[in-house]
Formats: sequence, structure tokens, C-alpha cells
Amino acid sequence: MSDQDPARAQLADATTPLIRNAWYVVARADEITRAPLGRDVMETSLVLYRGEDGAPVALQNRCCHRSFPLAHGSLEGDGIRCGYHGLLYARDGRCIEIPMQDKIPPHLCLRAYPLVERGPFVWAWFGAADAADEDLLPHPAWLGAPDWDIYIGYLLINASYVHMHENLLDLSHLSFLHPKTFGTPEYARAPVELAIKGTDIQVWRRVECQLPDIYAVPLQWQGCRAERSSGSQFVAPGLHVNTGILRNLERAATADEALPTIRVAQLITPIDRTHLHYWFAGCRNFARGRPDIDDFMRSAQIKAFTEDQFAMEEIARMQRVDGHTPHTEMHIPTDAAGLAMRRHLRALAAREAL
Repeated sequence: MSDQDPARAQLADATTPLIRNAWYVVARADEITRAPLGRDVMETSLVLYRGEDGAPVALQNRCCHRSFPLAHGSLEGDGIRCGYHGLLYARDGRCIEIPMQDKIPPHLCLRAYPLVERGPFVWAWFGAADAADEDLLPHPAWLGAPDWDIYIGYLLINASYVHMHENLLDLSHLSFLHPKTFGTPEYARAPVELAIKGTDIQVWRRVECQLPDIYAVPLQWQGCRAERSSGSQFVAPGLHVNTGILRNLERAATADEALPTIRVAQLITPIDRTHLHYWFAGCRNFARGRPDIDDFMRSAQIKAFTEDQFAMEEIARMQRVDGHTPHTEMHIPTDAAGLAMRRHLRALAAREAL
């Protein structure tokens, strides 16, 4: 297959325009306060803060006058004043004061971004403001729900969000990239269950194994034979969900006993086409009320996700440094879910370009 093959042209990659008609996490809710916070996302720069009513505000972070970042300014009521020449902006982006000038040109305004605060995160919409639809918010009901314990982590990754989504749909790499963190030898040859229903793309594997420590230690199942059902689901450009359902094969569960389950929201927000914010929120129904287990599992997941970070950044480096050399990537059967996701993102980008 050549690089000019029509089928390959339908796959999203690091050059594909970002999808703007979608919700993306821009911050943890507790990061946004009455102190301005600058954050680069979706090929733009935002300033985030809370109004006097406590609601979060997101404005373009670039003063209309000389492009000074408003994140270095100060809040006055619901507005924000530029720290360079003192222009004052309302929370809707309108310039409402220019020192030593009475008349304010009506075109002096910043873009204000629709926000939704839900549970531990704040989401922003980057398409046309009048198209922002909260019904499209992909925030899962269990994320931040009281019947799940939660821990949150973060990594900054210098790679394409397309490749990150593909990595998360690829459970075959667990035995090799994560042999001491997530993976077990059985994973590499376990049958793949692929389910694609429209834009809902899921892949599952079920293996019998001794669980890695990230699960065995909190459950006190070290050395026990267990069944591990792992699922990975592409939900939206800004959300991927991983699910682990665990069953101890050495003891029978009671009829009313819920199987230990962990769900991980992978919250992926591009900074640009080759850099991304990567928040993850692990939610579990076992070892409840244990801050020490939160810390243990967060640390273990950061270690594993740092291995993903290494792979994504090395792939990006190879494509950048060796990009002049003719090369065609081949596909193998376990790529099916990732290829479906890449076709979907490519179709979304093409639709937005119309």
C-alpha cells in the first residue's frame, strides 16, 4: 500500500485538523479559582478563573491591544484587567474600560468559551458557541459519583492525540510495553472481542492470570489466579474509557457480591496537533475509603502511563526525524479498533472543513 492509497488517506493522523465541535477537559475543577490560570489547549490560549458567583469563566488569553497574556493580569469583580496596559474585560469577553480613553471600540472583545463544570473536571467547547450542546458532553455518570472512590493523575505528552487514542484501543501492547506494570504474558495471545456500533468503538480481552500488583495489592489477591476482563472504549475526541472487571478464581463470590471493578476516564485534550494534556481519573468499587490505596494506584498508573508516554513520544520523534524516508506502516488484526477510530476522526475533521 502506497502513501497515496485512498484508504490510508481516510485515516486521521498527526496532520489531521483538530476536532472543534466537541467537549474537552481544560482543568480540574479545583484548579480554577479567583486567581487567573493560563492554559494552552486546542491551538489557542485560555485564561480561566471563577466569577464572583463561583462559576468558571474561560476567555481568550490574549489582550486585544498588544497580545499580553491576561493570565498575568488581575481580577476585578467578574472581569479581568490586563497587567500590561490595564484594559478591563467583562466575563463575556467585552472590553469595558481602557485607561485614559472614554470611548471603547465595539470590536474590542475576546472570545468567551462555553464551559460545563461536572464532578471533578471543567469541560470547554471549542466550536461555534451557539452549537455548544450539553447533551453532547461525554462526562460519564460514574466519574465523581459517590459510590465510586476516585484518584486523579496527569501527564503532559509530546505526541498526537490521535496516536494516544489508538494506543488506548490497542490492548495487545500490554504484554510488551507494560510487562511489569499492567501486562501479563497471557495478554498477547488472548482473543480480541471487537464491538463497533456507529461511533461507539470498544475492544475487550479476557484472560486468566495472576493480577499485576496495581490490582492484586488493593484486593489482597497476590499470588491468586484471577479472571481479568479488560475493555477499552473510544467515547469522544476528548474521552476514552478503560474498564477492568476482576474475579478471583480461587474462591466463590456470593450472589450479591459485586465483582471488583475499576473504570478509568482517560481525558485527552490536544494542546496542538503534536502535544496533549492527559488527565486520568481512576474510579473503583473496592478498597473503599483508603487514601493509601488511592496513592498506591495513582503511582502505579503514572508509572504505566509514563511507559505509554515514552512510546508515543518515541513514535512522534521517529516520524519527525525519519519523515523524509519512504515508509508505509503496515496493519495487523489487532489494529481494527484503532483504525475504526482514526477513520471516525478523519470523517469528523472533513465534516468540519465543509
